[in-house]
Amino acid sequence: MQKTSNTKSANINVRLYPEIKKKAENVFAYHGLTLPEAITVFINHACHVGGFPFELNGARWQDEASLTALEECKGIEANPLASLSYHNAAELIAGCLEGDDGE
Repeated sequence: MQKTSNTKSANINVRLYPEIKKKAENVFAYHGLTLPEAITVFINHACHVGGFPFELNGARWQDEASLTALEECKGIEANPLASLSYHNAAELIAGCLEGDDGE
């Protein structure tokens, strides 16, 4: 467990559109929090779960290469044993020279 100090001394400066800031303040006030308190809750929870404390949807992939790479990553994640792997750089280079299918 990481020890935290008893005093808050780190600052974060964020630029927001005034209307977005006001909407956020209203949302968090409804739950009894100020905007800085809500940001602290978000950051603490992100640290606790090791990432965003909610699912991110709607990523904006603009090009075909990015979409192809994303699909490849999803395939590797779904079946990691089916993906190519190498034990050292020599095997990697040999695999590249042989072609993508490993033959």
